[in-house]
Amino acid sequence: MRDLSTQFTDKMLRKVLSQLESEFMGEFGGYSINNRYEEYQCDAIDGIVKYYGLHDLEWEEYGFFFQLMELNPDYRDENKQIKVPKLGMYDVYYNSEERQWVTYTYKQRVYGYGEDIVRDQLNNSVDFAYYDGEIVNESIDDSEVIDGRIDYVEEVKKR
Repeated sequence: MRDLSTQFTDKMLRKVLSQLESEFMGEFGGYSINNRYEEYQCDAIDGIVKYYGLHDLEWEEYGFFFQLMELNPDYRDENKQIKVPKLGMYDVYYNSEERQWVTYTYKQRVYGYGEDIVRDQLNNSVDFAYYDGEIVNESIDDSEVIDGRIDYVEEVKKR
């Protein structure tokens, strides 16, 4: 992935911001944080940045332009330096609530007089507690996601 924070001069960023503002105002009545990553917003960015040699933006790279607009609402003031978004690395913690159908194989050592006899003995015993044995194999046969959400995001600090 490209680090877009090094791709533009201050002058170029002001031009990009001006073009983004014009596009978002003209087409959508303005930029809305609540609609980040909607297809129409990404298409608008694509249409502008292609003139700067950027094609086939990766999903994360759109974030540079959203953050650029949010950090620089007063970009027209030439006395203010453009705040350039910095690329960071993040750990994302996602909670997934799932229902799983699992097959466990338990091993339990017992005494008996032959394999068939032991099988019948245990299948007919009310005292046999297979789950007291040791799990020697576990396989998830199927699962269903019930709910999921990002729990939190944490920036990975550079060492």
